[in-house]
Amino acid sequence: MAARLALAVATGAASVLPGFLVGALALQIRSDLDVRVEAVAAGVSVFFLAGALGAGWGGRLADHIGAARTMRRCVLITAASLLAGALLAESLVVLLLLLAVAGVANAVCQPAINLFVSEEIAADRQGLGFGIKQSGIPAAILVSGLALPVLAIPLGWRVTFALCALGPLTVWAALRGEAPVHVSRRPASRRPSRVLVLTAVGAALATAGPSALGAYLVASAVDVGIGEGTAGLLAAGSSGLSLMVRVMLGARADRRRDYGLSTVVVLLAAGSVGFALMATDAAPSFVAGSVLAFTLGWGWPGLFNLAVVDSNRETPGSATGVSQTGIYVGAGAGPAAFGVLYAQAGHEVAWLVVAAMTLLAAAVMWLAARADTRIRAI
Repeated sequence: MAARLALAVATGAASVLPGFLVGALALQIRSDLDVRVEAVAAGVSVFFLAGALGAGWGGRLADHIGAARTMRRCVLITAASLLAGALLAESLVVLLLLLAVAGVANAVCQPAINLFVSEEIAADRQGLGFGIKQSGIPAAILVSGLALPVLAIPLGWRVTFALCALGPLTVWAALRGEAPVHVSRRPASRRPSRVLVLTAVGAALATAGPSALGAYLVASAVDVGIGEGTAGLLAAGSSGLSLMVRVMLGARADRRRDYGLSTVVVLLAAGSVGFALMATDAAPSFVAGSVLAFTLGWGWPGLFNLAVVDSNRETPGSATGVSQTGIYVGAGAGPAAFGVLYAQAGHEVAWLVVAAMTLLAAAVMWLAARADTRIRAI
């Protein structure tokens, strides 16, 4: 189990790496390509919004040809995109196009990883499995953050991109030895069910806030009088707590055999309180709200994927492909919309809007849970 989970985490981190790497190296890329830093940072939105176009059919592909084969192809495309960025990106347009390609590869890869976990991890350990699997994204954020002082400052962003391509290539090599038995699955209909559509909409709303949290927490903390260094520690510490919560909630789901969306609804409702507390000029309330928003408002992805897989055991790749589409829409559009609100109305209004969206996400997830319960009862 440990080796399989390590491979799932490594694959997830490798496939999402370009999206966070461009954000971490935005200042260096701006100087080299002679563009505004905001234009480079838009590459993060391009990465995730392009992913929204690929997740649905990517999930169907994984169900059809198998998880390991899909994962191998995706990380190879990721490595090629990073190398091409290092060698060929002489303009921002080229760089954004390469990020779009990498974003589609990541979107195809994530449902394949969900399928991999559902096939390779025992059913009574999948709560823990999906909780650990979701550490791939924070791992990519960590690598991106370390790449700036360790590689980019002394060597430049192009060399950093080229060296970081070794990560996906290493994962590709490890996956070459994976040949699990796979039964090709094809959904009876390509039209997603009402439950899946509701789930995807809820995921889009639920992801928008935490995505903005990652992008604007430090800036908002400085606005309320917290030092920049302390704000960075707040972001790092809260992110670490979020990881712990994801794993703990996964283990709890296994103990209780509770694989539905009900806990996700509670987490989102509690997270909305955290975002509301951040809409303040008082530093203590802001810190408490940040911790609550990170740990609970962003502690649900493992349980969310598990719930979708458990409700769609016949075609887990296709089902999580639909739900991941909502996640990518939220991850791409959330920071951009928050940035507009932040610039025009300030952090208080922006975080209040995020709190309302997160509460709305909880309501939509509740509707999806009710609809799923009714279907199971038939």
